[in-house]
Amino acid sequence: MGLLSRKVTCNSHGQDSSYFLGWQEYEKNPYDEVKNPKGIIQMGLAENQLCFDLLESWLAKNPDAVSFKREEQSIFKELALFQDYHGLPAFKKALVDFMAEIRGNKVSFDTDHLVLTAGATSANETLMFCLAEKGDAILLPTPYYPGFDRDLKWRTGAEIVPIQCSSSNGFQITESALEAAYQEAQRKNLRVKGVLVTNPSNPLGTTMSRNELDLLVNFVTDKEIHLISDEIYSGTVFSSPAFVSIMEVLKDRKLENTQVWERVHVVYSLSKDLGLPGFRVGAIYSNDPIVV
Repeated sequence: MGLLSRKVTCNSHGQDSSYFLGWQEYEKNPYDEVKNPKGIIQMGLAENQLCFDLLESWLAKNPDAVSFKREEQSIFKELALFQDYHGLPAFKKALVDFMAEIRGNKVSFDTDHLVLTAGATSANETLMFCLAEKGDAILLPTPYYPGFDRDLKWRTGAEIVPIQCSSSNGFQITESALEAAYQEAQRKNLRVKGVLVTNPSNPLGTTMSRNELDLLVNFVTDKEIHLISDEIYSGTVFSSPAFVSIMEVLKDRKLENTQVWERVHVVYSLSKDLGLPGFRVGAIYSNDPIVV
């Protein structure tokens, strides 16, 4: 053990939490209607398998997409050599167009503000490394995705302070809950660096109201802290209230040339909306050029 780092031997990675232990038990004994009807049903993992027929039929009609070709000419060498570390420019252009489309084209995105990552897990951790370190805290509404204890805290050294939300109002964020979490962090001698929300919510599946989003913008403006909006379910909304991106709120309020503009960051991924978690395609969208 003495030859390993303290980081790798510490017990803050969250892998022994009930969430991940349950995942391991499922993998040992997965349910199958015919072969294993007494197996475990995975209820802790969001996998969208409704798009496969559309994706597979499109790939069948567009074989160049999976054969490293463009206009029937090989692009294997082009792809195999060094790329822009922010991501393949053509893919970034396609992704920002898709992100705008699923938001009803009410907001547009600039490829220069986008960095591709190996999934949203990597995006969130990378963003945390940019914004926080040991002694800092991120405020997070409850209930939250258990993997955040690993993604946000383990290697960065930052802490999570919960924003206590209640079922009595549909788990909406309130001004008093935000202020209470902020004060709790200060009591723990933690410097609050920002608020992270999942919108639509993981695990609730709810969308944040416009009032909540305005409240968050006002709060981070007043406290001079960051706001991270994890919007990986933004294209998977089927009922009201409709999803509203934090970027739409900023633009509607004409905040483009203010300080808060650069302190708002969006995380996105193809894992949920297109059901492609194995492809490991995530993205950080930030208005701060230094973060990018």
